[in-house]
Amino acid sequence: MYFLLSCKSKNHITFPIGIVLPDTMVQILSDANILQASAQLGYSESDKDTSIQMAYQSLWKKHNLTENSYSQNMRFYCDHPKLLDSVYERVLSNLNRRKAELMGPKLLPGKGAK
Repeated sequence: MYFLLSCKSKNHITFPIGIVLPDTMVQILSDANILQASAQLGYSESDKDTSIQMAYQSLWKKHNLTENSYSQNMRFYCDHPKLLDSVYERVLSNLNRRKAELMGPKLLPGKGAK
């Protein structure tokens, strides 16, 4: 089974079985970026390599993936740079929204401090 995605340029990208669609990839990469940032900031347990690996396993499980299927998805998206760029634009927007939510209502659009 294959899925087709119609892009603005009228190009069609065929998504083989096992490759997640862009909306799901945005969520996966958003979670992965948060995980990586947390690890870099030292918010992981004492055995850094083990805790990061466990965190990734949890992330893959959350999105019904394995390490291998995650790698396959990343290869697919890397082979389609325009699609990957579009996904990452949405990832950045998603991360900025999450940051604003964490920082409080004064940073949310339309909720400026008075």
